[in-house]
Amino acid sequence: MSTSSTNISTSSINMSTSSINMSTSTTNFTLLVHGKLIHCTSRVIVSSSLFLDMVELVEDTNPIPIPAFISLQIMLDLVEMVEKDDWECAHLILVSLEYLLDFLIAVDFLGCERLKSVVEEIVNNKITESNWKKVFHYTKDIPGLVNTTKNSMSPICTRLAELAKGKDSLSLECDSCQQEYTKYSTGTLKLMLKNDNLGVWLKFDILRNWYFENREAKGEILSMLKIIQFKELEDSKVVEIRSEVKTWNIGEDHENSLNELIETAKKEKKKLLEARMNGLEYHFFLAMHGM
Repeated sequence: MSTSSTNISTSSINMSTSSINMSTSTTNFTLLVHGKLIHCTSRVIVSSSLFLDMVELVEDTNPIPIPAFISLQIMLDLVEMVEKDDWECAHLILVSLEYLLDFLIAVDFLGCERLKSVVEEIVNNKITESNWKKVFHYTKDIPGLVNTTKNSMSPICTRLAELAKGKDSLSLECDSCQQEYTKYSTGTLKLMLKNDNLGVWLKFDILRNWYFENREAKGEILSMLKIIQFKELEDSKVVEIRSEVKTWNIGEDHENSLNELIETAKKEKKKLLEARMNGLEYHFFLAMHGM
């Protein structure tokens, strides 16, 4: 959920609490899940921005219908956890990764932000070299789970960093991961390029390899190049990138925009160097004067 959604949820809590008198947890509600009724108190309603909105906007919400993609077991667990103040999600310690992911998708949809943040952390701690693809494919198309999707790509980013170690460039021939990431959408690749495990030059190598297999995404290249921190590269590397991208035929407008991007990065780099030099001069002055 976005920050704005969280703010909306917070205001909804304040509105709904006063309007439907949920100051006591004894207020009863009913959830309809796959034809079964689950009874709960206002604790559960307050924990979900979606439930709060429904109760606020609809006069008669009993029973509250739950969409079919959320299982009965998930709702039983969710209700029990909220009613028992199990905000550390002890209920979920021994469940499978698939169940955790289904639970995460459910709390994201329901707007249960407090539970979601804990479940996200549990999922992130379970991501390994052997299961990251499962987490990735479960979450990649769900906007509210973008952080989990990004974290799921850490193993492939680590592997790419190891492959690139000691090499001037990560070519398609020596890139055993390219069959995976060249299938990514532009949005997913942007997420990948923001991973801290990847060096600046490696990010460009990955983008180049991806583009060779996705030339129809020419219009998106500039926005992806903006992710690369040109100010952290040596001037010779920036010249290489400019020359390489020119062969991609992305259009004059995009090439001009890239040149502007590079010039801005040069100015930023100059300012950083000047700030560092001023800092060194200041420390040298202090040392000379025994301060």
